[in-house]
Amino acid sequence: GGMGKTTIAKVLYNRIAAQFMITTFIANVREDSKSQGLVHLQKQLLLYILPRGKNFISTVDERIHMIKDRLCFKKVLLVLDDVW
Repeated sequence: GGMGKTTIAKVLYNRIAAQFMITTFIANVREDSKSQGLVHLQKQLLLYILPRGKNFISTVDERIHMIKDRLCFKKVLLVLDDVW
């Protein structure tokens, strides 16, 4: 820890993001998954890939299907920071 990995990841993300159709940088994955669960992280990802107002999917299976549908055949940059 403390070596600037997140800063480097953000700089690189910002430099290459324009080359992708869908981009997201999700920070604090380890901490959030412990405190709020993986379902919260799944919902957070959907916030970035679904149009506004369409994030009402209730079940884990529906969200998995929607994530696959939205990301299939697209050039995606997904950075998950602080994963252990």
